[in-house]
Amino acid sequence: MANINLLRRQTLPALEVIFLSIALAVVPSTGLADETVPDNPAAQQAKKDKTDYEFGGQILTLTDPKTDAAPSSDNPRFQDNTNGTVTDLETKLIWVQIDSYQTRKQWINWHKAQDYIRELNEKKIGGAINWRLPTRKELATLYDEKLSIPWNYYWTKNELHIDPIFGKSHCCYWSSEEAKGDMAWGYNYIRGKPYLSMKGGIQHSLSVIRAVRDNNGSELAKK
Repeated sequence: MANINLLRRQTLPALEVIFLSIALAVVPSTGLADETVPDNPAAQQAKKDKTDYEFGGQILTLTDPKTDAAPSSDNPRFQDNTNGTVTDLETKLIWVQIDSYQTRKQWINWHKAQDYIRELNEKKIGGAINWRLPTRKELATLYDEKLSIPWNYYWTKNELHIDPIFGKSHCCYWSSEEAKGDMAWGYNYIRGKPYLSMKGGIQHSLSVIRAVRDNNGSELAKK
């Protein structure tokens, strides 16, 4: 019980270190591809329900089965471009509406994030070929302490501070910015702060991707 109470007091990205050991104990290294589902009933059912089969659906609110309802918001700052992208009318940046974890139900390290971005451009998501990883400053522009979206990980209950137009978003995102050694910066929407994490290796961190691109003017013209 003492160990459980200790874990409950942890906050992200400190949780990253704790649950990384759990991840490494039960999860093989995975890439971007939709890999073979582990041969156990919980994983098979989680895959069938389109939840996180790597962790057997333990990321609760994030791994709920997808619904037919599209993410929506009444915030005039954000414009749904109806092509899988959202324009921020304040910063003029365009974001992919659904992040990599919502799409693939997989963690991803910083090195493989580069491959994910390349795939977005090859597929011309939203009709564009200039998707990239955002900077820490760009990620911070989406943080809004007045907003709250539940994000429950195992027994921990947390709140994300990001607009609901992005759906049941993940908590932590990679930026484009590297640091000394094999480290890169991410941004946490629970705490509203950047953090450092290992870029690669067999671990995947808690970080995922929300790609961004600069505006060419066409999306603003729709408003």
